[in-house]
Amino acid sequence: MNKKLLELLNKINEKKRQVRNLAEEGKLTEAAEAKKELEAMQQKFDLLKDIEDEEEQQIENAIKNNVPLSEKNIQIVTPATEEPQNAVKEFANAARQGFKVENAMTTGMRESSDPDGGYTVPEDIQTKINQYKTAEFSLETLISTEPVNAEKGQRTYEKKATMTGFVDIEEGEKLSEMDTPTFERGGYAIKDRGGWLPITNNLLADTDQNITEVITRWIARKSNATSNANVLKLVETKDAKEIETMDEVKKAIIVTLGAAYRANSRILTNDDGLFFLSTLKDANGRDLLQPNPMDVMQMYLSVGPLRIPIVAVPNQVVASDIQTAGKLKIPMVCGDFREAFKKYDRQKTTLLSSNIAIAGELNAFTQNLTLIRAIERNDFRVIDADAFVNLTMVTNAETVV
Repeated sequence: MNKKLLELLNKINEKKRQVRNLAEEGKLTEAAEAKKELEAMQQKFDLLKDIEDEEEQQIENAIKNNVPLSEKNIQIVTPATEEPQNAVKEFANAARQGFKVENAMTTGMRESSDPDGGYTVPEDIQTKINQYKTAEFSLETLISTEPVNAEKGQRTYEKKATMTGFVDIEEGEKLSEMDTPTFERGGYAIKDRGGWLPITNNLLADTDQNITEVITRWIARKSNATSNANVLKLVETKDAKEIETMDEVKKAIIVTLGAAYRANSRILTNDDGLFFLSTLKDANGRDLLQPNPMDVMQMYLSVGPLRIPIVAVPNQVVASDIQTAGKLKIPMVCGDFREAFKKYDRQKTTLLSSNIAIAGELNAFTQNLTLIRAIERNDFRVIDADAFVNLTMVTNAETVV
């Protein structure tokens, strides 16, 4: 398809959108006028396309019969000289628009003849890098984060103690010595985490897509996965207690966590856990799991007199454990996670690229590569072990899966 026909086709598509918009806006008179213009443009396109198809057929027949083109009175149109374009971009743009790349290889070839060149004429190729929809969650958003400027450090905390009152004294008696607060320290030690990956400079130069954006997104996801893994390690510092009833969850929040933590407590579970909780009902048949009227995506669970927020993360982030006996162990972690865990952040994820660096057996300079390095520096610690309870709900797998 020549350039003029393509321009006309674009105008036809634009006119169709105009007619549709006018009709939807109720401007029926203007829509009718625009439709007449559209029909005229479509008729012009059909006539010109028929002529072009006939000329192509004549050229093909002439080539097959080894007849000089001049004897068939066929005119060969030489395209005007244009600015040189990036070949990859030109091919990708042509493929996306669904027409053949105008070059010598496709001249005189039909798309239906694959061995003669049809394999090189794609019907629909997108060089755009599409993303599958994935469910991700950052457990780091649930905990505390403290920026630090040193490799190691200590934090001082007052030890928990049962507070006693003053001693009664009689008039004239001496005051007795009272107990004093005691202290303890918790420290951090920053760890370096990261990796590198090679990219050919040809890829960076030739692709018509922003490959660096894709790589940056990939590294960000790896950083999030690193944080999730470290937060789960903190949860696992306590052995999971297996439970079978919601009364045990109530006891964990109301009694075990107690007044100090239950006000800001949450229940951390996964997709399996959210489904399990959605099946629970009270004595009147009402669901115990209710949405927040101000945010329907936020769910609450009625736990006695309390309404506890539910944090349901994807199964891929926090997995359930299917036992051979047909039992499913669902994570049901309760607590005030901001009081329980902390991330000490020395350096957020940073990227550095080099076309002369050496990594392992790769030499970026001699192999025409660009090496990209990602590094982050942090530490994850349990600050208050009393602020969370690690529970696992054991249920029949068939009721959830």
